[in-house]
Amino acid sequence: MNIPQKTLSLLAGASLLFSSSLSAVETDPVGYVSQDVPAHGGTGSTLSLHSLPLKDTKVFAGSTSDVTGAVLTVAGTDFSTGYPDLAAVDANSNSLYYVETSDGLRVDISSVGTSDITLVEDVEAAVADVTSIIIRKYWTLEDVFGSTGGDSGLRASGDISDVDLVLVADNAGGFEQYYLNQAPVFLGGAINWAQVGQASSANKATARIPEGTLLIVRIGSTSRDAFTFTNAGEVKLGADKSPVYEGINLVSFAYPVDTTLATSGLQSSGLTVGDVSSADKVLVTENGSFRTYYLYQAPLFLGGAINWAEVGQAATDDKGNDVLTGAVLVLRGAAGDINWEQAQPFTL
Repeated sequence: MNIPQKTLSLLAGASLLFSSSLSAVETDPVGYVSQDVPAHGGTGSTLSLHSLPLKDTKVFAGSTSDVTGAVLTVAGTDFSTGYPDLAAVDANSNSLYYVETSDGLRVDISSVGTSDITLVEDVEAAVADVTSIIIRKYWTLEDVFGSTGGDSGLRASGDISDVDLVLVADNAGGFEQYYLNQAPVFLGGAINWAQVGQASSANKATARIPEGTLLIVRIGSTSRDAFTFTNAGEVKLGADKSPVYEGINLVSFAYPVDTTLATSGLQSSGLTVGDVSSADKVLVTENGSFRTYYLYQAPLFLGGAINWAEVGQAATDDKGNDVLTGAVLVLRGAAGDINWEQAQPFTL
C-alpha cells in the first residue's frame, strides 16, 4: 500500500490498481489493495492492523431536499424501487447501510420510507437541508474473507485458544472478536464465523466492519504461514470524519495512500497531549507487535513545542515523519469523544 500521493494525483478519471505498485486502468477511481498478515510461530501473539480504505460501490448518490431531526428527505426518489433493503441489519442487528455527507459525516440508516431516510441519530444541527449524500454498505467479514474463510489463510479451529482472531471496533470504545469456528469431525467439521462470548454455532459471517479497520491477533501453539488478503472497491473522494471514543478505537486513514503521523490529521483532531502516562496513545503494528506513539509537549521554558514521540524513546525525538499505512489503534482517555477529520490527500 505504499502509493506515492504525487503518483495518485496524476490519474484523474482513471481506475487505480493498488498493491506494492500502481497502474492505471479505466473510468472511475476503483481498484484493490493487497495486505500482508505476518506468519505466526506458535508462541505468544502475532498482531497486525489492517484498513479497508476502498469502499463498497455507491448504492445512491444525490442531494437531500430537507433535513429534519434524524430524517433526510430526497425529493423525487423512491427508495422502495430499485434499491436494496437499506434498513437491513448484520448478524448482530447493526445497520448494514450508512449515509455519508459531503463533509465526511457518516451515520447509520435506521429505516427508509418512499423518499425519506431515517438515521440512528439527529443530524439537523450538523447537516444543511440541501446537501450532497451518498449511501454505501459496510464491509462485512464475508466480504473480506469469505463466508467460511475459504482459502483466506486464517486458521479455523474449535479451540478458541489456538485460532486467528479478527477484531473490529464496536463503536463504543471496545472490540467485537470473531474467529473461524470448526465443528468436530463427528459433527461434520463445518466452518462458520463465530463471535467470542456467543454460541460458536451462531453464524456471524454478515457482521459489519464499521470503521473499515481490522486487528488480526494470531494466538496458540500451531504455527501458521503468512498470507495476503485483498480489499477491492472504490477510492473515497472528499473529506472524512472518523469518530474516536473514550476507550479503545480501531480507526483508519480513509484513503489508499500512505501518510505520516504529522500529515495524518491526528494531531489536530483533539488527542490529549501530555507525557507518556497522560497522553492519548496511537498504536501501529510492525513485525507482529505494537509500536506506540503519543503527542508530547515540551516545557514552556523550552518553547512548549508539540511533537510526536514514541514510547520507549526520548520524548524529544520527533517521530512525525514515521509512516502510517492506514490502520491505527487509538487509546483515548476520559476527555470526551472526538472526530479524526481527514482531508482528501490527493487531487484527481
